[in-house]
Amino acid sequence: MNRFYSAYLTVALWAVCLLMPSLALAGMGLAEFAERAKTCGVSSDAVAQVQSLVTNDRTTEEQAVSLLVPLLAACVEQLPLESLEDKLAEGVTKQVPSQFIVGALEQRLDGYRFARELLLTTLGVSTPETLAVVGEGVVKDVPKVDFEDYVSTYAHKPAEQFQVGLVMVSLQGQAGFAYDLTKQILAQGYESESLSSGWEYFVRVVLAARKQGIADKTIADAAITVLADDGLVSEVMTELGFTGRDLGGASGAE
Repeated sequence: MNRFYSAYLTVALWAVCLLMPSLALAGMGLAEFAERAKTCGVSSDAVAQVQSLVTNDRTTEEQAVSLLVPLLAACVEQLPLESLEDKLAEGVTKQVPSQFIVGALEQRLDGYRFARELLLTTLGVSTPETLAVVGEGVVKDVPKVDFEDYVSTYAHKPAEQFQVGLVMVSLQGQAGFAYDLTKQILAQGYESESLSSGWEYFVRVVLAARKQGIADKTIADAAITVLADDGLVSEVMTELGFTGRDLGGASGAE
């Protein structure tokens, strides 16, 4: 019953938000729309940034309203609003034309909508952590089918183990590491129950190993060997023949 109610509420919220653009642009002025956005929970700073574009003749009032529409939608749907506000601030600072900022905001919003639908319809729950991992991954071009396959395959796993694998799918996908290889690594990790939280940072090994000309398949095979022996992610470096110093400045996926 809870799962059904959550899914129903999600659909209802989406329906409201799909109407927002037409309602907003049909006659509601910027001042009124800005006030509604702030009342919902959109930050005053974000609203002020949008209003400043009009004040400084960088956009029209109608375009300014269109910038606030995705923010208000995220607020109403209880999606990660801060992520959209950060994207807005980035676009304003770089003086990106408003129509392109709107496109970027809508893309981010769509990513989070997909994430919540997937998580609610497969797990019955969408936590801020899982929502952020999937949503950001989709925005950064991780194929949706990768997340769909992972979630449907491992939905039964305990929350902590599930989260580790989800992060790996997202970060390694952002780095262009083939999902088939990631899935082989995860299968071994779950089989041997050796997939600790440290494996979320496996992407750093991938990036460093690539710099040394090591193929992704070789990297994956080393990870599988280590996991089969209940090893730590740092041991993959040894398996590949290099040390922690070789990681250099490699961090997460760009």
